[in-house]
Amino acid sequence: MPEKSNHQFRTFLLTFPLAAILPLQLTSQTAAPDPAVAQILQNGATAMRQGKPAEAEADFRQATSAAPTLPDAWLGLGMAQLREGKPGEAQQSLQKSIDLNPSIRGAHLFLGIAQYQANDFESAASSLQAEVKDHPDNVEALTWLGIVELGAGHPDQATEPLDRAAALNPKDPNILDYRGRAHALVAQDSYRALTALDPDSWRVHRALGEIASESRQWQTAIDEYQKAIAKSPSNPDLYESLGEAQQRLSRFDDATKSYETELKFSPNNPIALYNMGRIQVLNGDPAKGVALLRQAIENHANSASASYYLGFGLAQTNHPDEAVTWLEKSLTQKPPAFIEQSAYFQLIRVYQALNRPADAQRAANQLKKLKAANSQPAAPTEAP
Repeated sequence: MPEKSNHQFRTFLLTFPLAAILPLQLTSQTAAPDPAVAQILQNGATAMRQGKPAEAEADFRQATSAAPTLPDAWLGLGMAQLREGKPGEAQQSLQKSIDLNPSIRGAHLFLGIAQYQANDFESAASSLQAEVKDHPDNVEALTWLGIVELGAGHPDQATEPLDRAAALNPKDPNILDYRGRAHALVAQDSYRALTALDPDSWRVHRALGEIASESRQWQTAIDEYQKAIAKSPSNPDLYESLGEAQQRLSRFDDATKSYETELKFSPNNPIALYNMGRIQVLNGDPAKGVALLRQAIENHANSASASYYLGFGLAQTNHPDEAVTWLEKSLTQKPPAFIEQSAYFQLIRVYQALNRPADAQRAANQLKKLKAANSQPAAPTEAP
């Protein structure tokens, strides 16, 4: 593992799993111990919460002496030792806890972390898998299993637990970071394998085009998609990707030709119809754009964006009554911020044309609120 990555892993170790488990409630896992021992356990838990692992170790060690068959005491001792940076001693304490109670929650997790600190990736993965087996919704165990597999150089085995962790906690930035890293490494491995098989294949050129698109290098993306099309000229997805890149450089005629070719190989493709319709509404013949957008919606491109551009095109072609219907509909379809602001902007104008001043004022008030919330003005004639 590169040194920088190793440092990041260890920094994460100091803050994530222990803090996620605390405060300790050790006495809930087994039969209630002697009150005096329970108080010692509580003292250790308090010391851990206060960031005093050395004091916690002393308390838990006292508990193990007073109740040597109490797994909670050994678990607490192992956690304190782990926080102190004593992975070897922590492993012994945590293993003792497991020997006394194989199903005790958290022991396999912390044992896996201690083994990981000692660079014993195979044992760490085994321990974490045991925790996940007993507690399949343990986000910390799933995350650490992914981290260990990444550290061991097995990104393909890291993706599954990290995907599960992200599904359980979709807003955790650490999980998303490691999940993204795992998938990126798997993708890189796949692209390297593809390149080794045939460096000039359409798949390789498509992958290079996608990489260029992610970096907003649109001309490079166009070049790579065109090379891919030369190798696989009947692949409709390639024309769709090419059209998207061409739009980004405002090459709308070229993009339209790409989508027209896509439709030859994928008739009534709703995405191609939508893109062609939007281009016409914004930069060409609005009446033609309206017809294309109707086709797109009939073929299941029923989205806020499609409704908005259809309404926008109808307004441009002097069909205000129907324009209102589609613009209002776009607002009920969970539109992105740009479409939402643009819809209200257009509604103001259409309501005014229909002599509906109260509705126009309500739309104007809503637009002001949205602009204030987003701190960005609406740009109704710009593609999202």
